[in-house]
Amino acid sequence: MGRSGEKNKRPLRVAIVGSRGIPGNYGGFETFAERLGLGLVERGHYVNVYCPASSSTTDEKEYKGIKRTIIPNIPLKSLDKLSGSALSCLHAAFSGCDTILFLGVSPAVLAWVPRLTGRKLAINIDGLEWKRRKWGTFGAWYLKFSERIGCMLCHAIIADSMVLREYVREEYGREAVYIAYGADQCTAADEGVLSKHGLKKNGYFLQVCRLEPENNSDLVIREYGSVETDLPLVVVGDAPYSDSYKAKLKEMADPRVRFTGAVYGREYDVLRGNAFCYIHAHEVGGTNPSLLEALAAGNCVVALDVSYNVEVIGNAGLSFSRETGSLAGVLRDLAASPGRMEELRQKAVERIESHYSWRKIIDAYEELLMELR
Repeated sequence: MGRSGEKNKRPLRVAIVGSRGIPGNYGGFETFAERLGLGLVERGHYVNVYCPASSSTTDEKEYKGIKRTIIPNIPLKSLDKLSGSALSCLHAAFSGCDTILFLGVSPAVLAWVPRLTGRKLAINIDGLEWKRRKWGTFGAWYLKFSERIGCMLCHAIIADSMVLREYVREEYGREAVYIAYGADQCTAADEGVLSKHGLKKNGYFLQVCRLEPENNSDLVIREYGSVETDLPLVVVGDAPYSDSYKAKLKEMADPRVRFTGAVYGREYDVLRGNAFCYIHAHEVGGTNPSLLEALAAGNCVVALDVSYNVEVIGNAGLSFSRETGSLAGVLRDLAASPGRMEELRQKAVERIESHYSWRKIIDAYEELLMELR
């Protein structure tokens, strides 16, 4: 009993593998690695985040107390994340950490290596990555195979939605630990951001996503095009390997649609905090960060009716289907119902505080990792 108590008091030594590195400047996993890392460091733990060279924005070896290990990778669409994740996994196996936390399934195909070296392994499988339409036949096969290996060999599987937890149970016969993603309430002052983009408070529709087919910006733009409104549609996001899809979106968009490209930091907080409503059309994944961030900003949220999205919004948002006219009808109804919008805005903030606060998420990860090592 004494040894067990001492073990639990000893600080964690955690390696985080599978993001594009910190500080976050790309997507959900990068923000997650940063927030979890900072939370654990503040509690006295050691955290090492692996940062693929092609996406690293600095050569610094440390970021706010988090160690940064920069790993070479191949900067090609099908190989950049896979190569960086694989090398990170191999390095972490011999790094002296107690536990490796895999973000996504791409590095898990090599999970047997750190397992042989005595590391404890946890994996956040982050939705069904292999279903994304951007992957070719080999890429989809690799990710599904890696998912299987990870779910077989990792000591703990983390699902960020109950829907995903049920998938793991049915597909692999294992019980995943449910820990959601987190978000912060948004209070960023404007300070000229809206005018920079030619926008007004509560004066635009907003979609935030990587411009990839499974996020359905084409559907959103098409449906918005049939709504008679002076409010522009602002599409925030980019994707480095989707040039043809981005060109298609810009070709089909009417003059009211504005593409900002990727936006981060305070500018992003201002944009998400001042929209008339937020449109979420992702169809693949678990708990999506941009959806949570929209709720945390007190937005009126309208989400595609896939199971992951419906689970997140609960009664704090509205849903639409892929059927022609569904989204357009919801947008028209909202424009005519200001009282309903205010009710949904309040419920959105309450839902984040009760289910998705970062404090609760970091508490849950710390408890799991302490038990696991």
